[in-house]
Amino acid sequence: MKASTVLTVAALSGIPVLTALGLALTLHHPRELTFTDQGVSVAMHLSDDGDRLLTTFTPQRPGFHVYSVGLPADGIHGLGRPTRVEVDGALRSRGPLTAEAPIRMLPMRGTDLAFPVYPDGPVTTDLPVAVDEHGDARVLVSYAACSPQECLRPVTSHPVEIPAAALAAMR
Repeated sequence: MKASTVLTVAALSGIPVLTALGLALTLHHPRELTFTDQGVSVAMHLSDDGDRLLTTFTPQRPGFHVYSVGLPADGIHGLGRPTRVEVDGALRSRGPLTAEAPIRMLPMRGTDLAFPVYPDGPVTTDLPVAVDEHGDARVLVSYAACSPQECLRPVTSHPVEIPAAALAAMR
């Protein structure tokens, strides 16, 4: 069974609410949700105007990066995984996911393939959203972290459930 992270109203105090397979989702302050999976810390919050979901992906080890949002869903020849943030419920996407970082092409040793990646370290994505304050939201987060020597297991559609009260607190 896939790990599912659920945020409850208790998280408004900043206490980790549920640990599922070693993963914890925390509301550090009323505006930011965080979790860590496969060597990457993920922090998300709504912009000051509430019109954008900003998600920062921070590899925990030096020399690691995440793949571009523009990488195809299945990678290139099955290798690599794109960075994705998808919303449902009380959050609705109003445009494409973008990132605040330059893309560089990283060649894969022993092949003629090159992958679009962000520079090593943190990268923040920006998803234009509309918010319905009267319902619960669900965010699905996907990414993979790699260094030139190794790749960590990809995270695919990690679910973050956000009850209406927590969503309202993020605004």
